[in-house]
Parts: sequence; C-alpha cells; structure tokens
Amino acid sequence: MAGLFSTFNVAKSGMSAQQQVINTTSHNISNAATEGYSRQRAVLKTNAPQTTTGGVAGQIGTGVQVAAIERIRDTFLDYQVRNENSIYEQYTTREKFLSEIEGIFNEPSDSGLSTQLGTFFDAWQELSKQPQSSNARTVVAQQALALTDLINSSYNKLQNLRNNAQDLMLSSVKNINSILSELDDYNRQIVSVTASGNTPNDLMDKRDMLLDELSGKFNITVEKGLYNGVTVKPVDTNGMVTPELIQADLTSTQARFSYVSGIEQDPSDPSGNTYKITYYKCGQTDNEQSKQTLTVTGLTPDKLNDLKTNRILWADLDGTATRADGFPIRNGDTIPASELMIFKPTTGEVAGNSSIQADIDTYIDGINKIAKTLAFAVNSIHSGMQNPIDEKGTPGYDGMPFFVNADVAIYDKNMNMTNIYDILNSESGINGGNLTVNKEIIADVMKIKTRTTDFNYLTADQNTVDGEGDGSRALAIAKLRNTLILVQDVGINITNRNELFTRGGSTFSNSYMTIENNISGMTLDSYFKNMTNTLGVQSKKAQDMVASQKNVLDALNQRRDSESGVSLDEEMANLIQYQHSYTANAKVISTVDELLDVVVNGLKR
Repeated sequence: MAGLFSTFNVAKSGMSAQQQVINTTSHNISNAATEGYSRQRAVLKTNAPQTTTGGVAGQIGTGVQVAAIERIRDTFLDYQVRNENSIYEQYTTREKFLSEIEGIFNEPSDSGLSTQLGTFFDAWQELSKQPQSSNARTVVAQQALALTDLINSSYNKLQNLRNNAQDLMLSSVKNINSILSELDDYNRQIVSVTASGNTPNDLMDKRDMLLDELSGKFNITVEKGLYNGVTVKPVDTNGMVTPELIQADLTSTQARFSYVSGIEQDPSDPSGNTYKITYYKCGQTDNEQSKQTLTVTGLTPDKLNDLKTNRILWADLDGTATRADGFPIRNGDTIPASELMIFKPTTGEVAGNSSIQADIDTYIDGINKIAKTLAFAVNSIHSGMQNPIDEKGTPGYDGMPFFVNADVAIYDKNMNMTNIYDILNSESGINGGNLTVNKEIIADVMKIKTRTTDFNYLTADQNTVDGEGDGSRALAIAKLRNTLILVQDVGINITNRNELFTRGGSTFSNSYMTIENNISGMTLDSYFKNMTNTLGVQSKKAQDMVASQKNVLDALNQRRDSESGVSLDEEMANLIQYQHSYTANAKVISTVDELLDVVVNGLKR
C-alpha cells in the first residue's frame, strides 16, 4: 500500500525528469546558432503504476521518467531539400561557366569577334580601291593579324576554361569520396550507439549535414535501416548492380568514384575505337601509386564523348574501377566498352560540370569552324584552288596562302616560307588556336594578291598582265562578308579549301574571284551571331533556374527550420514551465518531509 515514502519517490522521479528536460532545453538554447542542429525534445512517460490490495480500487501512480530524447526532424522535408539542392548546384555551376564564356566572347562590343570580322573585310574593301598602296596593304595585313589574334585568344581561353571545368570535376571526385568516408564513419558510430540503447541525436545531425552536402554533388536516395543506419546511393545508377555508397548493415561492399586523367587512342587498332584510359583511384592524382591504366575496345564516339565530359568511373572502396556487378578491373586489363562504368548523374554539380564541358566543346568547335572557313575561303580567292603538288616540285599558283597553320609554318631569316609543301597540306589542320597570317606577307605586304590573274603566279610581282590599279581580287575577298557558305559542315564534310566548294555546293567563277552563295549556308558573321545568341539563351536559362531554385530552397529551408530549428522564445517559455514543475516537485518533497516529522516526532509527544 502506498505511503509517504511512495509519495516521496514520486516527487523524486518528477524532479529527476524535469532536470533532464531542463538539460535538453539548455542544450537547445546552447546550439541555437549551430548549423545543422535539430531541436531536441525529452519524451516523458509515466512509471509503471502500483497495483493496490486490500479492497482499494485502481492503481496508484509511481511518477514519471524520460523515455527518450528525440530530435525533431521531418525526413520528407530533408528529401525535398536535397532534391532541390541538387538541381540548384547543377545550374549554379552552369551559370558560373556560361558567364565566363560570355566574358570571353565579349559580345556585343566594339572589340568582339563580330566587329573584328567586319573591320577585316572593310580593310579588303579599301584595298580594292587602291591596290597599289602599301599603306592599304599594311592595314589589311594588320587587321587580319588582329582578327587571328582574337580568334586564337578566344580559342585558348575556352580551352583553359575547359581545363578549369575538368579540375573542378577532379576536385568534386576527391570531395565526394571524402564525404562518403565521413558518412561511413558517422553511420558506424550511430549504429553502435543505437544498438547500445542510446539515441545519437548529435551524430545524426552531423550525418544529415553531410548528406545535404553530398546532394549538391548529385541527387541521392537515402534509405533507413536497423539501428538508425542508412543506405545511400545515387538516383542515377547508370546500370550499376551495386550502386550503394553507404550501407546500413555495415557489412556489404560500398562503391566509390575514380577520376580519368588521360584518354589516348591506341594506334595499334586500325578501327580507331580502342583507347588507353588512365585513371587515379579516388582521384588521388598526387599519389602515383594510385595511377591505373586500362585498354578499352569498341569505344564509340558517343561513349568516348561521355567519358571525356564526365571522367568519373564507378569504383570499389579502394578506388579500383569496377564492372556493373562491382567486380574490380585489374590494372592493365583490356575490356570492352560495355564494361566501363561511367558515372553520369542528371543533376547536381557533377552533372552541371559535365554539361558545361559539352557546351564549351561546342563553342570551341564553332571557333574552329570560323577559323577554317576563313582560311579556306580567303586562301582560295587569294591564291586559287589548292592543287596537289609534289614535295620536291615547284609550287604553282597556290604557293602564297594568306592564312597558314602556325604550328607548321617555318620561315627563314628573311621571313620566306621554307616548307610550303607542309604548309599547304596542313591547311586542313587549321583551328582557332593556330590560325595566323602568313609571316611572308606580313614582312612584305606587296605579296598580297589583289589583281584578276594574280592566282596564276607564285607571287603577285610576277604578274605583268594586269594593271597596278586592278583590285578585283581584293574586292572578291571583301565580298566574302556577305557570301553564304556552308560553315556548319566545315571540319566534318569539308576539310580543305577545295571541298568548301565541291562538297559545300558553292562554285567558283570569274578567275576564282566569285563564290556563288549556298542557300543552305550562312555568312561568317551570322554563324558567329548564332553562337552568341545560343550562349545568351543558355546563360539566361541558367540564371533564371538559379534564381528560381534559390527561392524554392529558401522556402524549404525555412519550413525545415520552423520544424527543426531552435526558437529561443519557445525554449525560454518551456524553461519557465519546467522550472515551475521542478519547484513544485521539490515542494512535494518538502511537504512529505514535514509529514514524516509529524509521524516520527509528533506521535512521540
């Protein structure tokens, strides 16, 4: 039967429970500004009641106890935040790089490529009016040099930007693997603490922060397991049978990622579809021992492009590349392309980086097409169609190209070309990085061909047929400004100045000075403006998506903070309530003490 001592124990349990509740409130207040902290709450439940005997009905309560200290967390909000965060980081990455590409093109402006193209053709227009003027010829040469310098600069900057994107990809691989290692460590601690009967709230907060960070790299799925463990894997498994990055049961295998640093075509395969792949385990490029090589056969252009823009391979915990079933591929092995597992997420920083590399490649290709088209078109009018010549033979009328491949052209001390055969045959290799003006023409601008039959002579000074005032050929080059050329096919179906017209559908006439318009083509300026217009649309879309996703994320984070965050006003109100409860329990004990004094000492009197 309950007595005063039983009442004493009830009050004692109340004081003990309120003390733990106050401790939890104090912990909340202390971490009000801690990033990632989730508000905690002590869950109280009554002690097992005492069953009465002797005809007294009912049970007598025995007090209260703290059943658990739980954190307030909405897992659905976590899912929403991580999903939107993945999309946000994808477009943040794209917006950053697209903005840099816009800075490289610098359009519209007085110093952009469009303006330089116009200035270049204007110089030829003026030269056609006074072809005998060395000043007008010098202006043409210098404007052409300024144009090629700008094309070279744009090309090199785009290449550097692509290298920066690849460096960011490497950094992402290292960061992802580091996050996964930390996640695995926290996961193990959480499972261990939970199995011992405790609730590791603070450890779970740290794990959730890492999951939030990981979601910015790529979209993830998080599945709960026993003892508060979690299994983490990407949403985009890319055909992997074992895509788990973190395992709830702590015993199964876990996947990681490695970085491809080198992709080289194997010259021993005549099909051209075999490549030597070099990768570093877990992206540890500073450790040569982690360097691995593979030979991959049957690598199609599409998969090769995927590999070049993604450069991330599925790997085991050690960083060794694996097949779809998680079985490791040994260093030096030869495998078919179907067994090479490339990680290709559709959202997140990694996806944004991959897509921007593809975009940069597109703009580099566009610059290359402009450079090649400019070289093919100007050279064909300046010197005529390119005829095959014997290496030891004497060059014919195509012996004075206006534009040359800077990687090949060699000159003597007097700036005369010494390897004309190689120069002419390297014209197909001209790109945005090596396009330049023939130094022989820069040194002697009188070698610029401006007259009707200049194409029949190795150098213009050999022409004794046309008068000095003949500027017909210079005018023909100036008219290229408005000529419709199949620029989009240059470098694909059109690989030299001859094919620009035979395959491009254009035709020559009037002593190689008139190029007929191709109705399927476009002008050089229009082609470049199409590039910049596309860039503008892409950049605007990325900016809009970043702004939109930020608003969505801010709203979700506010909802999550209202659910899991600490409100100091609420905690202070609770603290007062718990203080009064503690005081009341203390008063019960004081009252019991007085009653016991009556029982023990009062009865004696």
